Amino acid sequence: MERPEEMIARLSAENERLRQQLKPTPRVHGSATHRLRAIIAVILIVFGTLLAPVAVLALFTKAEVTNTDRFVATVEPLIRNAAFRGYLVDEVVTTVNTQVDFDALSADLFSGLATLDLPPRAQAALPLLQQPAAEGMRSLVRSTAERVVSSEAFAQVWGEALRVSHTQIQAALSGDQSAALVISENGELGIQLGPVIAEIKTQLVAQGFTLATRIPDIDRTIPIAQADALVQARTAYTLLDTLGFVLPWLSLALITAGVLVARKRARALIWAGLSLAAIMILLIGALAITRIFFVSALSPDPLPRDVAGAVFDSVAPFISASALAAALVGGGVAVVAYLAGPFRGARALRGFTRETAGGVRNSALNSGISTGGFGRFVYRARRTLHVLVAVISAAVILFVRPLTPSTIIWTAVIALLAILLIELLQLPPDTRQETDVETNTNTDIDTDATEEIVLVPVQEETTGRSDTD
Repeated sequence: MERPEEMIARLSAENERLRQQLKPTPRVHGSATHRLRAIIAVILIVFGTLLAPVAVLALFTKAEVTNTDRFVATVEPLIRNAAFRGYLVDEVVTTVNTQVDFDALSADLFSGLATLDLPPRAQAALPLLQQPAAEGMRSLVRSTAERVVSSEAFAQVWGEALRVSHTQIQAALSGDQSAALVISENGELGIQLGPVIAEIKTQLVAQGFTLATRIPDIDRTIPIAQADALVQARTAYTLLDTLGFVLPWLSLALITAGVLVARKRARALIWAGLSLAAIMILLIGALAITRIFFVSALSPDPLPRDVAGAVFDSVAPFISASALAAALVGGGVAVVAYLAGPFRGARALRGFTRETAGGVRNSALNSGISTGGFGRFVYRARRTLHVLVAVISAAVILFVRPLTPSTIIWTAVIALLAILLIELLQLPPDTRQETDVETNTNTDIDTDATEEIVLVPVQEETTGRSDTD
């Protein structure tokens, strides 16, 4: 028979053996897998984020080339810029003065007058009036050009001409030198003055200045930009049309893949959103620096400094608005990921919101106000409704132009109110059960028990959850 000491020793040994068997072994393979997933996630998110600014620029360029409304919205405001109008008038006057010899016209006119039977004093005054007459014709051309270019009618003609001739940009990028907007072989981008001078000629004739008929049809192009990249843009036209569509989706796919690969997806989504917002803010800052180099490269030749700035300012707002929209979406995603994640502060805030909404809902129920079947539907579809609110808010930020501070603020406020409304309108099953209990006068239920049931739907389960999703 086994003695007590031996039994104790044997049970102790068996207990130690079982404890060693139950002791978890180091998960070397699992740790290596987690590290590999983390590395892959970081690489995907970094590449997707770095590709985002390039995608914004490619998408903008594609829209300018293929979207007539966007092109007109970009270029049309130039005609309302005083510096650009003044530059256009100067170029028109210079071109007309080059093509038409007003001194010779004045000499011919006064030579004809001299043949008339005029009094001697009038004959003597003719040579003195010849030069002022030439200057008067030049002044008339300038004043007419200023009036035509500054008129609202010409602004409308300018916009319509841009819209109708938008295909000229595509022709220029494809190398058609007969287009109104041309890109030369050395990368010079220019606008033909022929249509503008033709309109001024028509106005002069209509005012009775018949000598304007002697202004010939002029084929002259004024340069507005000079860059080797323009030649590259012409040769890469087809490629750009493809990249403008592919790059934004590729950037989004890389960032999404990085979040899905990550083990701690909530944290990965937060960092992805913040990284996207940060790099878009850097892009907006880079635009301000680019403007300095752009103006310096174009002024004073071929464009005056203020005109070069006006040209850049007509393009930059669309790029900066797109970058700002992407930054806001990235920041919004980061905020939503935090609030929906397994973080202590987020759980506390969600609990407070649910308790507050539950208190308001229960007060309404006690007053006989209930959302009934609609509230039960809202409860079942609450996640879908939350996603729908987020998608609509992101769409407003991404696609509404111009993107103003008021648009951003109102979008955020309306989205927040929509989320709160969903919380108030939904009718969880436990709340419905509590309502049935309160309205059933034939059931004898303790008041404390009823209050305990009321608190069930507003309490949040906080156990057993880790930051792995």
